[in-house]
Amino acid sequence: MMNKNIFVACDVSSQKEIIDLLELIHNDVSGIKIGLQYITQRSPEEIRELSKFKKPIFYDGKFFDIKNTLVESIKSLKNLNVSYATVHLLNGLDALKAANQAAQKINLKLLGVSILTSFIDKDLKSLGFNNNVKDQVKRLIEIAMEADLHGVICSPLEIKMIKEIAPKLKCFTPGIRMGNAKDDQKRTMTANEAVKEGSDCLIIGRPITKGNPKENIKNILLSID
Repeated sequence: MMNKNIFVACDVSSQKEIIDLLELIHNDVSGIKIGLQYITQRSPEEIRELSKFKKPIFYDGKFFDIKNTLVESIKSLKNLNVSYATVHLLNGLDALKAANQAAQKINLKLLGVSILTSFIDKDLKSLGFNNNVKDQVKRLIEIAMEADLHGVICSPLEIKMIKEIAPKLKCFTPGIRMGNAKDDQKRTMTANEAVKEGSDCLIIGRPITKGNPKENIKNILLSID
């Protein structure tokens, strides 16, 4: 069983946890996403070990800093055998262009983080943003397109809008939830809904990893028309 649209979000801390999980489900997913919980505790050697599963690795560091630091951070990923990395679109056009140039030299695809799927309009307002989520995402997507990034991280709710204004950008979508599951994600859809909206890649963590991962991913794949 194989679905090319699913990256499993491995939100774990130990090397044993991630290896055990991937031994179980690597044949059922198309890629591996490693996030802050994992990458802040593991060595470069341990990250490279994940290459044995022969799946693209998505380094979700969400880099956000001044241009020089951003560029040097991207360069530091050169020997980790990762295929994708995330940068916040709030870095701005100039920094994103420079980071993308550095990424292309090491065969790394950059994905721009728009607005986290745990945010809704009132959250942006509390931070001083005048735009609602939709308008802020739209502005950030225009920046991602101008910077010539490979893709963006976005809620499933914004996929259609993004495809209309930036059809070449790949949409990687977290916020995938099955049934009526409630947690810190707010702008969500089911896997099937997100695929129908036009998602290029589903990023799925807890709905796969919580409980029986093998059974969970089987049910997710069966739910996709």
